Parts: sequence; structure tokens; C-alpha cells
Amino acid sequence: MPPEVTQSTASFAPADWIVVLIYMAIVTGIGLWTARGQTSQRDYFLGGRSLPWWAVGFSIVATETSALTFIGIPAVAIGSISILENGSIAVSPGNMFFMMTVIGYLTGRLFVILFIIPKYFDGDVYTTYELLNRTFGQRARGMGSALAMVATALGAGVRVYLTAIPVMIVLRTVPALSEIGIFQSVLIIMAAAMIYVALGGIKAVVWTDMLQYFIFVGAGTFALVYIPMLLTGENAAPSGAEGWAAVRELSDGRLRWFNSGFGGENPLKTILSSHNLIAGLIGAPLGIIFAFGFDQMNVQRVLACRNSADGRKAMGLSAIIIGPQFLLFLGIGVCLAAFYALQDWQLPMPPWDPTDPDPVAKADYVFPIFILSEMPIAVKGFFVAAILAAAMSSVSSALGAMGSMAVMDFLRPLRGENPDSRKELLVSRISVGVAGVALIVVAMACRQAPFVFDLAFTLVGLTTGGIMGAFFWGLWKKRWFDLPVIAGMAAAFVFMVFFNLAMQKDIIWNVIWVWHPLIGTTVCMLTIAATSAFLKGRQGVGIR
Repeated sequence: MPPEVTQSTASFAPADWIVVLIYMAIVTGIGLWTARGQTSQRDYFLGGRSLPWWAVGFSIVATETSALTFIGIPAVAIGSISILENGSIAVSPGNMFFMMTVIGYLTGRLFVILFIIPKYFDGDVYTTYELLNRTFGQRARGMGSALAMVATALGAGVRVYLTAIPVMIVLRTVPALSEIGIFQSVLIIMAAAMIYVALGGIKAVVWTDMLQYFIFVGAGTFALVYIPMLLTGENAAPSGAEGWAAVRELSDGRLRWFNSGFGGENPLKTILSSHNLIAGLIGAPLGIIFAFGFDQMNVQRVLACRNSADGRKAMGLSAIIIGPQFLLFLGIGVCLAAFYALQDWQLPMPPWDPTDPDPVAKADYVFPIFILSEMPIAVKGFFVAAILAAAMSSVSSALGAMGSMAVMDFLRPLRGENPDSRKELLVSRISVGVAGVALIVVAMACRQAPFVFDLAFTLVGLTTGGIMGAFFWGLWKKRWFDLPVIAGMAAAFVFMVFFNLAMQKDIIWNVIWVWHPLIGTTVCMLTIAATSAFLKGRQGVGIR
């Protein structure tokens, strides 16, 4: 049975509903507007290659942010939450070491700008996996695209789950909807996302992303200023400190941001199990090279630019913005921890799904609970709209990417290079609906995960290394036969599945997700090399 919880003090006034409804109306309107004149998959998937680079740059950051950042990054700074036997909660403080990983977010983008983006404008490319076709053939392309669709569904499904948390809390403030749980909230989010993506394609994604970026960054900035303002008078720190001084006093080590990785009795274990400088310089860049060089969800935006120069500008703009943005949301987490530490972590609402018979407490609930119980009227609506904005940007991107891969990497090769454009556009929209169902399934599977932010990147890491190893081999060899590459991708995926199972069973050290792309890439490339050496010279098998 779930532990006893205090009575909810959350509220959502008519003014808040109006703000959210206005936002949803604007987003839907953009989807309808951008759908005008679409007659082909080039319009739907690439926006006619006419989108301005600055809009694409903001769209890239909006997708990277998502609800995973808006809710999950503050949770990283807050720390882990557990339920005690008496129904109260205990908190183990977090930190800001994630900023070490952000270093790799910058260097990885630089590699993409210099070496990868130009290749996507060498011909009429719709998906990243068309490059695998040029180098290894259609079978390798299909394998890479299939793994990518799995990764996209896993990562985006986690983001849908996170967004469902505040949506559930809001809906439960309505007496007639007091029994709403995560499942119903997930359905509502996916219905809204699928409507405007199916209508507008990549144009809808990019333009709504840009709007959403400014909404959730504005909301985050307000929170960072507003929360310390509450730490005054009776809510001052024990020493009497107020505002930012109170945050520092109550931070309990959460303001620590630098970690060299060389501490502890076992430096190697520390380097592999935490966000640190070594992981940021070596491990994290590979994850970003995959995300922005080979992941269709992000590459699709760059492909919508007019040319390679604009694509590079868009990626460069995202590099400038991303560091301060992560710092903003980590700071919010520290402020939230200070606020609730003064209340001995007696949250006004349970930090779990009340409809779950076996609930798991999560720090991911803390920011949404604060918004619904402490923010002023109408501002609450703005924040909920911001969370929806963060979610829609990532969910719409995932749906668009999975739709484009389904059509361009699987359907078109089967039907030929000159299919009926209007029929293919219809299939594109149908595939978005199928992808949406996949995201719902993944979202509901996340309920028992204690720390959702790590879960998202861990799941994506199952396929990242295999795909990236194939691309790196192609960049090196230019042309190669496909069987070793297919074997390499498959071996990396299988290895990473068993690797994660071994960590769960405490058979091996816990290795943080930052290192998973490097591990998977290494397994993939070693397998390609070994298989190529074994098959070389055999009749009927050779370099294409």
C-alpha cells in the first residue's frame, strides 16, 4: 500500500487555465499555418530547405532542453529521494557536477560543425542513414535506422513520462479529475503532440520550438529569481541569512560544480561512476557527436537549413546557449532544495504517482509541486505552459524523426525512388501516429525508475555506440561491404544490453551513461575490424 501523504495544497485557477489554453491555441495555429502548401516529403521533412539558421539554432537547443532538463536537471541538484517507513521522505543531496559533462557538449558540437554537417549537404539527403547507404548499402542503412528508431522511442518516451508529472498534478486539482494518474496524462500529451506534428512537419517543429525555447527559459529565469525571494522573514535560514545567502547556507554541498575525477580511494571507479572533468573531456563529446551528427531527431533540423554554412551557424548558436541554460536549471534545483530544507522536506503533495500501488519517490516531482503550490496565480499557468513547451519540442522532434526514418529508410527503398508524393506524405503522417503509440508504451514503463534523468541517457546509450561506430568506420573507409558493419552494430547493441544488466546486478562497477557511447563505439569498430579480416578474400564478399 502507498504511504500516507499530506493533503494537497496545489491549485490551478481559471487564469492559469487561460494561459495554458492560449499557449496550446498558438501552437496548434502554428501547425495549421505551416501545413499550408505541403505537397511532398521534401516540404514535410525538410521544410523545403528554406528555414533560417537562427530559428533552427533555437530549435536545436529547445529539443535538447525538453522536460528532461526543465524537470530532470533541477532533480539532479536536489538529489535522490526515498520513502521512509513512516511515510516521510529522506533526501541525499545532489550537486552541480553535471557542468563537467557540459564541457563535452561544447567540444562535441565543434567536431560536428567541422567534419559532419558539410556531408549532409552533399546531395538531397533526408535522413542521416542515407549516408550509411552510400558507404555500406541498403541493408546497413536499414540496420542503423532500426536501431535509431529504438533509441529515439526510448529517449523520447522517458521525456513524455516526465512531462506527465506536472500535467497529472494540474488535472488532479479539478475535483472531477482527482483520480487522474500518469497514464491518462501521457495520453493527453501525446494526442496534442501528434496533432501539430502530423499537420505541420519539420516547419511546425522548428517554429514552435523557437517559441517554446523563449517560454521555458523565461520561466526558468523567473524561478531562479523568485525562489530566493521567498527565503526571508520566517523562512530565513537558521543564521538569519535571507535570499541568496540563505540558499548558500542551506545548499548542503549542492553548489559544488568542479570534480576532477581523481578523488576517492579508487580513482578509476570515481572517473567511471560520476560526472567529472575526465568524463566531460573524453566520454561526453562522443555522445554529443552522435546526438547532433548522426541522430535524425537533431540532424533533421540542420537539414532544413538552406546550405552547409547556415547549418554550421545553427549548430554554433546552440553551442553558445547550452552551457548557461544547464547552469540555470541546476541553480533552480539548489534553490528548491534550500526552500524545502527549511520545511524539513514536508512536501505539500506526494512526490510520486498516487495511483501507483507500489510508488517510487522521485526528486523529479519537486519542481512541479513547487510550481503548483507556491507560484502566484497566472504564473502557474505560464510555468505549466513552459513545461508543455519543453515536452512538445522534444516529443515533436522524436515523432518527426521516426516518421521520416520509417518512410525514407524503409518505405521508399521498398517502393522505389519515384513514389506518389501525396501518398507518401499520407504514410508519413500515419507513421507519426504509430511512433506516438511507441512513446506511450515506453513512458509507462518508466514509472518504477528512481532517477529518470539518468534513465533516459542510459536507454539511448544502448544503441548509440553501434550507430556511431558504423558512421566512424564509414568516415574512415569511405566504401566498405555491409556484413561486418551490420555485425558491428548488432554486437554493440547486444553488448550494451548485457553490460547494463551486469551493472544492475552489481556484477561490475556502475559506469555512468556518459561513457556508454565510447564503450559501444569501441565494441562496434572492433567487431567490424575482426569480421572484415575474417571475410576478406572470400568469394562473393568484398569491398563494394
